[in-house]
Amino acid sequence: MKTVHLVQHTHWDREWYFTENDSKAVLYYFMDDLLQRLEADKTLGPFVLDGQTVVIEDYLSVAPDQEIRLRNLIEQGRILIGPWYTQSDFLVVGAESITRNLLLGHADCQRFGETMPVGYVPDSFGQSAQLPMFLQQFAIDSAVIWRGWSEYNVPHSEFSWLSADGSKVTTAVLPWGYGCAKWLPDEPQQAQKALETILAKQTRFSSTDHVLLPNGNDQSPFEYRVPEMLDKLNQQQDEYRYVRSSFSQFFQALESTQIALPVYQGELISPKYMRIHRGIFSTRVDIKQLNAQLEQTLSQHLEPLLAVNWRLGLPYPQSAVDNIWREAMKSHAHDSIGGCNSDRVNAMVKNRLESGLEMANQLIDLNMKMLAEGITAQQDGKKIIIFNARPQTRHGLVELTIFTPEQDFRVVDGAGHECRWQIVEEGRQDMSIIVQELSNSTETTWYRKCKLLLEVSEIPACGYQTLYLQEGVSAGFSPQAAAVVKLENEWLRLEADEQGVLTLTDKRSQQTYHNILQLVDGGDAGDNYNYSPPFDDWLISSNDFLTSVRGEEGLLQSCLTLTWQMAVPSDLTARNEHRADAELDISMTLTLAHKNRWLDVAISVNNTAHDHRLQVLLPTGVQQHVHFADQPFGLIERHNQPPEMAVWKEEQWTEAPVALYPMQSQVMMHDAHRGLCAVTEGLREYQIPEDRQDVIAVTLLRSVGWLGQANMPYRPGRASGMVLPSPESQIQGMHHFKLSLLAMNNGADSAFWRDVENARGNLHAWLATGWSRFRTNPHGRVFPPHFSVLNWDSELHFSVLKKAQHSDALVVRGWNPTLASIPCGEVITSGTITPATLAEIALEIHQEAVPTCAPATFVITF
Repeated sequence: MKTVHLVQHTHWDREWYFTENDSKAVLYYFMDDLLQRLEADKTLGPFVLDGQTVVIEDYLSVAPDQEIRLRNLIEQGRILIGPWYTQSDFLVVGAESITRNLLLGHADCQRFGETMPVGYVPDSFGQSAQLPMFLQQFAIDSAVIWRGWSEYNVPHSEFSWLSADGSKVTTAVLPWGYGCAKWLPDEPQQAQKALETILAKQTRFSSTDHVLLPNGNDQSPFEYRVPEMLDKLNQQQDEYRYVRSSFSQFFQALESTQIALPVYQGELISPKYMRIHRGIFSTRVDIKQLNAQLEQTLSQHLEPLLAVNWRLGLPYPQSAVDNIWREAMKSHAHDSIGGCNSDRVNAMVKNRLESGLEMANQLIDLNMKMLAEGITAQQDGKKIIIFNARPQTRHGLVELTIFTPEQDFRVVDGAGHECRWQIVEEGRQDMSIIVQELSNSTETTWYRKCKLLLEVSEIPACGYQTLYLQEGVSAGFSPQAAAVVKLENEWLRLEADEQGVLTLTDKRSQQTYHNILQLVDGGDAGDNYNYSPPFDDWLISSNDFLTSVRGEEGLLQSCLTLTWQMAVPSDLTARNEHRADAELDISMTLTLAHKNRWLDVAISVNNTAHDHRLQVLLPTGVQQHVHFADQPFGLIERHNQPPEMAVWKEEQWTEAPVALYPMQSQVMMHDAHRGLCAVTEGLREYQIPEDRQDVIAVTLLRSVGWLGQANMPYRPGRASGMVLPSPESQIQGMHHFKLSLLAMNNGADSAFWRDVENARGNLHAWLATGWSRFRTNPHGRVFPPHFSVLNWDSELHFSVLKKAQHSDALVVRGWNPTLASIPCGEVITSGTITPATLAEIALEIHQEAVPTCAPATFVITF
């Protein structure tokens, strides 16, 4: 006899084709009913509140007087909460976001009762290979998932899932989804007929006689009559024994069988039985870029700055930072960050991210101002704070914008030694917009606005250095630039022919890459969920549409700017008729710093076309069957072409398993002698074309006008979501994209990984002008002109420096980007150093080496 574990739940989308305001109104009545039913019948429960504590937050925002009732049921174990704050999409958001999601979710659970110790991920559009690692870091030993699994990965729906670092969780798949047993009839005989079909499918891949039966659905009311109905079925048949259960009880029963489960390592992105919606990685690229910018601003700038200032005696606004993270995570749910929503919801998602960025930048500005205020000047002039978030001493180039009435100026360090700089952009600025005292003036005060590239050195680790802007004084060098027709330094050479076709030469190996960074526009007959090519696509490249090329060599870097007016179809109808009746104005600026081994690429596109996709191509010339991309806290190897593409139509998969993949910010293809790597800012998708498997195609944007559509080439059958127009997802107007391009001459060696980390930046410059939109009283503290909190001599990549969540300590974290273990290195600071998990719980053993795809976290108490 098979034991069927009834798990009652709801899946709560905060927003989708409806807004969060709609869902909060529904939630009020849903929770009112749930509380009443559970209180009236003590035999009911436990009930899973979708594994995300934001549901509690939302409910109490509309029913704060019900907290005691809710708390009592949670403490009794009749409502199960957590471990997440929100149900994120784990293939799109960043590693620190996933970490904070669990950290804040656990904090919420501790306020109300126990945490459900199961990594419940019912609706992420695919599963990250790193999920077992994240769960184990929070002492969670089991996971329940839906999308992304098939028997091509592992033959059973219960298995041991292994991350690359060795972390393992017992995993159960809901093969037919969290709603497979929704809306069951109350009458036993009718229910038995429905359950025969459901359980035949549920048991098809089971490795034991224990079966999960999830009873619930999207925003669906509590089916409180189902347990009693199943009790009656227990008396009327002997094929199944139905028990009122939970995920934890199911895993206990699974363990009691002592059956050895198969082991699987890797991500789960198979769309055989359930759609994973390959396309959300590039839908609404404006939202993706904004989210990446907010994640980076928080973990790579604001939190390290606050940590340094906290060590100097300034307050650390923990709740304010947590609130920014929480608002960001409300935009991280699978539909929200996927962009597969109504236009109204996408606007709300974007607004939350913009609001978070506004507050983060204001906190940065105020803390830089307070820092500069406490530094006693060593030289004349305005103070420039160069902040280094990374735990190693830094040198290199940093951008700084200044406003000055003077034609001449120079920058010096504390000893009076002059720093070199280069103007990369110049204009005029109305100062009444910036200086509060000038806002009511009857005359306009115009200053020069200069965006500088400043050369700096010996910037302390996790700290700052003070420089000085001296106006009205001539620089001791000539900042003049000269025209050039190619870019070249010690390592690289980039040339453009008369059509604008680019050739990159790696001077270290003499390997060349022809027709690099070509732009290709194609049709998109998909929707917000899936890219899908037209049945007869018409691809148009940038090669025939060049309008200008101009180059400039400066003191610190050189740049080459190409512009195109690409004639493209205005929509799908025009593309089908091969009518190029629209025009894309595109510019690409390629920058090569004299001391850098990588090329920086900035692309601007005025999007005036509909129903299309624009990609930039990186032909590697590498004859390999695999490539690599980054994932949260690690690297993953993928096939250039999934072998399942040969069978998906015959086996009637829910969508095509095309080589359209997610990344965090990096993708590369290489052999021992040549290869290319792209490091992007907010671009989350790339493709390996089926007919050109040595090419990496990075998606810049895709324009579609529907939330869901039916019968698409890559996704046959019903529409996903709702067949609802979403014209704003055509994302018309100007868009700006950035990436860095690295040529690989010796595989992914340590020098390459240093270049990848340096290409990501982490140096920040701030000018103390004395102007401010907001006045604050002096804090009265005195700070040194340079300061460092800690130094960590390590090849790990930097993740964050921040204050500990629940104690007066600091947390510093790095991660291993490579496919092999690397030495952890030593953290040097004045405090006591304790290795810890992502949950900030102390570890008993300090590992000398950090495994592949693993973070290393230290808590420092002073």
